[in-house]
Amino acid sequence: MEDKIPVGIVMPYRRGVSGFFKQTYSDMERAINNLKMLLMTAKGERPMMPTYGSDLREIIFENNTEGLADDLLEDAVKSAAATWMPEVYIKSVITERDLRNQPESVVLKIKFFIANIPDSDQELTISI
Repeated sequence: MEDKIPVGIVMPYRRGVSGFFKQTYSDMERAINNLKMLLMTAKGERPMMPTYGSDLREIIFENNTEGLADDLLEDAVKSAAATWMPEVYIKSVITERDLRNQPESVVLKIKFFIANIPDSDQELTISI
């Protein structure tokens, strides 16, 4: 029987089988968790790593013109991933918003793959 070796921790934190945090056992699962954590962290939020994170929360409160904000959100996702997770290639970022009723929120559908894993296309959905 092949032993499973953990490669990361599942976010949000929750208890695993052994009493420790639940862990990830594949590079793809780890990449999804790490990308979500990176994008949901605001720059300056982590002590000693002021440039870690993304500008997504800040952009949400900019002038919410449909085209401009969508381009800024896509750029923020691609910039954060390129800086902190260069193994992840962002293929597209699709934004879904209701500018009339909820202009302060957005749903991002991020299509990506991991450069060194063949056929690793994934989609991550994040609500901000």
